[in-house]
Amino acid sequence: MVDQKTTNHLQNLLNNSRFWVLSFGLVMSLVILGLVQQYVPSGNLQTIRLEQVYGFTSLFLLFLALLATPLTKTIPNLPFKEGYLHSRRAIGVLTFYYAALHVGIAFFKQLDGFHGLKYLDNTYLVSIIAGVSALFILMLMALTSTDWAVRTLTFKNWKRLHRLVYVAGWLIVLHVFLIGTHYIRHTIYFYITIITIALLVVLEIIRVMKRRHSGPDKEVS
Repeated sequence: MVDQKTTNHLQNLLNNSRFWVLSFGLVMSLVILGLVQQYVPSGNLQTIRLEQVYGFTSLFLLFLALLATPLTKTIPNLPFKEGYLHSRRAIGVLTFYYAALHVGIAFFKQLDGFHGLKYLDNTYLVSIIAGVSALFILMLMALTSTDWAVRTLTFKNWKRLHRLVYVAGWLIVLHVFLIGTHYIRHTIYFYITIITIALLVVLEIIRVMKRRHSGPDKEVS
């Protein structure tokens, strides 16, 4: 028989937006896999499409996490604001998860492991270095996304560490614009990314201007 403590813990988990975000993200990765296998011809094209979709999903999730603070500061009455801010850590974990899927497929399936590195030109090598560096930063974010990590590092040090996510963001942008064929050809991926970057920059500028007039923002974990 389940005791009251276990019941309360389960209830708190089900009421936690991070739990639902993580669950949805994990399920969606399987849905994406199934859809690509169903509608894209098997072989190299299927591998490429799966790698691209996972990579773009990771980029979208990263921007979603980065937009949280400037968006909610610019629009204080944003619907579901508290849930959005609370779920940022879960969004960050999913960013790493999808990035790891993207890198794993690209490295082991398309590149054929370390053996394939010697055939790449300098542009590809720079892009890969940028991508792997970003993945390492995202891994640090994911590993320190728990309340235990915040308490152990102290919030001040934890916040400093997690500001590296901005470095990861620019490294990823460099990575995809150097070798991403779906960006070079100015596809829908390209325009969505450009619009999102522009929105993030504008909102950050607005937030900085508001902070100068009203004082520093209150940090939210």
